[in-house]
Amino acid sequence: MACWQTVATGTQRQSGPDGAALARLRRRTWPVVVTVAFVCLATAYVFRWGSVVQGQPSSWLAPDDLWTSFAAAVDFIHGHPGAIYSTPGFLAFPGVLILLAPLAALGGSLHTTLVEIGSHHHLFRHPRILLVQGSPNLRTHMLTSGGNQYFAHPQVLILLAPYVFLLSCSVLFACDALAERLQVTWSRRAILALAEAAVLWNVVVFWGHPEDAISMTLVLYAVLLALDERWVGAGWLFGAAMAVQPLVIVILPILLAMGGRRRALTLVLRGAIPAVVVTIPSLVSSFHATVHTLTSQPAYPRLPSDHRTPWTFLAPKLGGRGTSTSVGGGPLRLVALALAVLVGWWARRWKNKPDMLLWATAVALALRCYTESVMTAYYVWPALAVGLVVAARATNRRFVAAIVVAVGTTIVAQWHLGEWPWWALDVAGVTGLLVVSARPEPSTAPAQPSERRSPPRAGAAPRRGRTAVSQQKKRKLARTNRKSARR
Repeated sequence: MACWQTVATGTQRQSGPDGAALARLRRRTWPVVVTVAFVCLATAYVFRWGSVVQGQPSSWLAPDDLWTSFAAAVDFIHGHPGAIYSTPGFLAFPGVLILLAPLAALGGSLHTTLVEIGSHHHLFRHPRILLVQGSPNLRTHMLTSGGNQYFAHPQVLILLAPYVFLLSCSVLFACDALAERLQVTWSRRAILALAEAAVLWNVVVFWGHPEDAISMTLVLYAVLLALDERWVGAGWLFGAAMAVQPLVIVILPILLAMGGRRRALTLVLRGAIPAVVVTIPSLVSSFHATVHTLTSQPAYPRLPSDHRTPWTFLAPKLGGRGTSTSVGGGPLRLVALALAVLVGWWARRWKNKPDMLLWATAVALALRCYTESVMTAYYVWPALAVGLVVAARATNRRFVAAIVVAVGTTIVAQWHLGEWPWWALDVAGVTGLLVVSARPEPSTAPAQPSERRSPPRAGAAPRRGRTAVSQQKKRKLARTNRKSARR
C-alpha cells in the first residue's frame, strides 16, 4: 500500500467523485493517449491499408478469427448457444460473446456490400456496388464469380473493429496500474505503454482475438488486488478472466501462493463460478459438442497460419485430411498447468516481493509457448506483455533490451519459417525476455567498501556474514568475562 500512498500525496487532492475520477484519469494519462492512437491507427489499417498500400481497390483487412467469434456471438445472442461449439473455430468460454452481444444483436439490420472491382483480372476504373441482404458476417477476402472479382464490405465491421480495438486496449491500463504499483517512474510508464501497444497489435489487429487481451486485463487487475490483499475482488476478477479465456488458469497457482491455504478454497470457487455460469446454456443445448471442444481444444497443424512444434506428435489425432487435419491441444495443456503449479509453489518465497511475483506470473504464462502442440503467432504475447512490466523496474539497459526482445519476438512470430526454426526463435525470444526481466530491481549508487553488503529485505532471513560472526565472538567474550568476574 505504500506506493499507492506515495502516488496520492504526490498529486493535488480533489474533492468529490468528479475530482477522484479526474485524478484517476490523470494517473492513466499514457494509456489513454496510446489507446486513442492505437484505435485510430488500427482502424485505418483495417479499412485503408489494402487499397492504399497493397494496391487492392476497396479491400478491407479484417482478421478471420474475429469473424469466428462474432458468428458465435450472433448464435449466442439469438438463442442458439449450442451452435457456438458445433462449428470449428471458437474454443474459449462464452464470456467474450457477452461482450460482443450488443453488436451481434444488430446482425439482422446490418448488411454486406459487394464491391465489383474487375472482370477477368482487369480492374474497373469505377467499381460497382451491389447489396447482399441478410449476410452481415461475410469475410472480407476477394471473391470471384463468373470471372468477376468482388470485395465484401460487411457493414458491421465499421462498428465492430473500433469496438474490439477499444476493448482490447484495456490491457494497457492494467499494465500501467501494475507498473505504478511497482513504483515505475512516469517517463518509463510512457515508454512501457508504447511497447505494450506494439506487441498488442499482433493479437488484435492481425489475428482478431480480443478475448486474449480482455482476459489478461481482468487477471492482471486480479493480481493487483491480490498484492493489496483485496482477496474478494481478486477472486471474482480471476473468475471473470476465466469466463473469457480459460488459458489464464496457469495464474491461479500464483494467486494461491499469494493468498495461502486460508484463502485457497474461496479463490478456486470464485474462479470457477463465472466460467460455469456462462457455459451452462451451451452444455444444456449441446452437451457433447461443448465438452468435446472445451476438453480436446482442436488445433490444425497443417494450416498455413499455424505452426507445428516438437510436441505435435504427442497430441492425440482427432481426424480430418489435408489442412483440415486436427489434433487435440487440451491434453498437453495439462502439462503446462502442472508446471504452473510448480511455479506457484516456488513463488511462495516471494510473498513480500511484488516484482518477483509478477515475474513468476510471466513465467507461468510463458509455459504455453514451451509445451503447446500447435502454435499461432499471438501465443507469445501474454508472457511478453507481463515481462515488459517487470522489466520496467530494471536498469535502463535491461529495459531497452527487454523492449527490443519483445518487439523482435512479435515480428519474428509473423514469419513463415520451418517447424524447428520458428519454434526455436519464438521460445528463445520469450526466454530471453524472462532472463532480462529477472531480479528487476535496479541497482543503487556504488557502495563504499565497508557497505558492499546490502541490508536484508523485509521478511528475509538475516545473512550470517563477517560482521555477524565478529559480533557473535564479542558476545561470547563478554559472557566469559562476566563469568570470570563473578568467580
